[in-house]
Amino acid sequence: METIKINVNKQMDGYTFTIAPSIRQLIKSWSQNFHPANIIFVAYDTKSDFESYYGKLERSIYPALLGVDSQSDLIEKVNEIQFIDMQTGEMLHSQKVTV
Repeated sequence: METIKINVNKQMDGYTFTIAPSIRQLIKSWSQNFHPANIIFVAYDTKSDFESYYGKLERSIYPALLGVDSQSDLIEKVNEIQFIDMQTGEMLHSQKVTV
C-alpha cells in the first residue's frame, strides 16, 4: 500500500479525524499489536495549544488513529499519509513515512 487517507471533518467546535473501515481492517491484519481507532476529535483550542508547544498535530494524530506506536511500524507497508478535507476533497496535509 502506498498511501493511507485520513478524512478530516471540520465541525463547529473542532476537527474529527477518521479512516475508512476497510483501512481499519487492513491495519488490524498487519499485526495483533495494531489497534486503529474509529474516530479522534480535537477541539480548535486544543489543536492551537498543541501546535504552539509540539508542532503540527497531524504528526501525532495519525499514529494514534492508526493504532501504531510510531511511524516506524508503518515503514514497510505505507509510503505516505494524507489528510483529506471531507467537505472539499482537498488535501490538507501530507506526511511521508520515513525512519
